[in-house]
Amino acid sequence: MMDLYIKELVIHQFTPDDTDLLLADKPLDISPLLDTYFSKKLAKVFSDEAKRGRLTEDNPFFKLLTDDFLESSVKIAQSWRQAFLISENQKTCDLVFIRFEKEGTEHFAFLRLTLKESLTHLTGQSDSPIALTQNTLPGAGQTPDEALVLNQKTGRYYLIEKRIKHDGSFVHYFSEQLLQVQPEASVKKSLKVVEQTAKKVADDFRQDDFAFQSKMKTAIYNHLEEQELEPEKLANQLFEDNLTARLTFVDNLKEQIPEPIKLADIDYSKQSKKLSSQKLSLSNGIELIVPNQIYQDADSVEFIQNQDGTYSILIKNIEDIQNK
Repeated sequence: MMDLYIKELVIHQFTPDDTDLLLADKPLDISPLLDTYFSKKLAKVFSDEAKRGRLTEDNPFFKLLTDDFLESSVKIAQSWRQAFLISENQKTCDLVFIRFEKEGTEHFAFLRLTLKESLTHLTGQSDSPIALTQNTLPGAGQTPDEALVLNQKTGRYYLIEKRIKHDGSFVHYFSEQLLQVQPEASVKKSLKVVEQTAKKVADDFRQDDFAFQSKMKTAIYNHLEEQELEPEKLANQLFEDNLTARLTFVDNLKEQIPEPIKLADIDYSKQSKKLSSQKLSLSNGIELIVPNQIYQDADSVEFIQNQDGTYSILIKNIEDIQNK
């Protein structure tokens, strides 16, 4: 688990019945159970799904943070309520505020957790042992419904937000109304844009086949290992023999993602696992999953284009075959 030290914890509650806040009057005692639960919740925010950016010192939200943690949490909860009231789908939720250290640096977190009803088996109740309980917290392994984690030294933040429905349209109220920022796209979305842009350029230059798709996945995977993805470097690998295609790819990508995609401080294991192997679906119904290091090894697998336009795949040096 990520090395986090939770120092203070406050939970307020929002109820849709009267759209009011139930405000705590003091921080909670942090038991080992709460420490484990909320440490797991915080770790979920440092993920490839989080949008990122930086709050400047004159940002209205940043100004709500003071040395009085409880007072800050109340002001932010009230500001959140004002922004959230436009939502057409309101549910009871806990507003969790956490002051914690990560690698020796002070961080502030605001998590919104939607509470739910669940069936509980009550011991000692022989007639009605199963009862419906209210306000149950989601599992520790679930990503918060919405979350902001802020490095108070640098102003850098990680954001998970949901669109809410208002007047027939959907809005990102958290970033637009509460934070008043335009965050960077998440790593997950950015990588999708990279793949789509590369495919379109390859299409335009008649290079889009299974070999290019495989090369693209391998190139992106290798950049993940370097913890940064730069358009120019990627272009050189994908379109090494075509200067016009390289320039087109870089220009098109930078229109959507101006800065290099940075991977430090987040868990990108899902993306890494997705890109670590080639999944090939053949026209005869055969499906192959080939790890990248084997796919690129001519002594292990070879793709042959026949004179009639069909392909043959030669898999070599197999020591053992198992039926799974």
